[in-house]
Amino acid sequence: MISFFVIIGAEGLGGKGLSGFLGALEQAGVKAEVMKTLSAEQAWAVRAVGFDAATSGPQVRAIAERYGFDLRISRAEPVKCKLLVADMEATIILDEMLDLMARDRGIGEAVAEITARTMAGELDFEQSLRHRTRLFAGTTQAELEALSRRIRIAPGARSLVQTMRATGATTVLATGGFGIFADEVARICGFDMVYANHPVMQGGVMTGELHDPVGTGATKKEVLLSCCAELGIDPQMACCIGDGANDIEMLQACGLPASYMGKPIVREIVELDIAHGDLTALLYAQGYARSDIVQNS
Repeated sequence: MISFFVIIGAEGLGGKGLSGFLGALEQAGVKAEVMKTLSAEQAWAVRAVGFDAATSGPQVRAIAERYGFDLRISRAEPVKCKLLVADMEATIILDEMLDLMARDRGIGEAVAEITARTMAGELDFEQSLRHRTRLFAGTTQAELEALSRRIRIAPGARSLVQTMRATGATTVLATGGFGIFADEVARICGFDMVYANHPVMQGGVMTGELHDPVGTGATKKEVLLSCCAELGIDPQMACCIGDGANDIEMLQACGLPASYMGKPIVREIVELDIAHGDLTALLYAQGYARSDIVQNS
């Protein structure tokens, strides 16, 4: 049985851990050889023989973790995807924006707990979002705009988006968060399209309600499939990245599902969880070499 790994470390890690990792794989009964060096300091595509993902996958991932590598395991050689659909909060950006809004209003702990339980799959996303939005009634457009200037882009996000666009892929930001923040993130990173939720404003002030329909996890999957249909590609030629429960449906429907610091419920279903590298790891996972990557952190 033949499988393919993409081994990705943090930038500057170097190849010193690679030989140890390959040796540990051989001790576990998996013979692996480097097919291509994607980055001499960071990433390698590997062909593995004698590997059964169902029985050996957890052991191999544990070995990778021990050596400080993120790991994509697949049945086919890595190929460059034609479509990227990305979650925004705690993925393309580092924060949950409603949590930041809540801290400014002095209700940070209560809202952060709701957010965490929602992303862990314990609460219904739409009900949770409506509840949190009601807590922000009275927030002004000016306050939202000021908050958008505090957005922190995740390391490697701009390189991920701009590299895929440079090779002809379509890039889509699909979020359950607010459009005012998503539009700014799309501008900074260069996304082709944005799908987001929009709070109802009256006289430049949030009423606490949302415009219908509310985008949910099911909506993200619909966005993925709709974009694939428009591009005339199979969903297997798409990659998706997220971190929480409302990303699961789109992740399960694409060819390369990935997470960035994913919640446990998400890490169970993705081919790649990025825990050591930055978001350029998703480029390496598709077979991009370092020389292909637009260097724009």
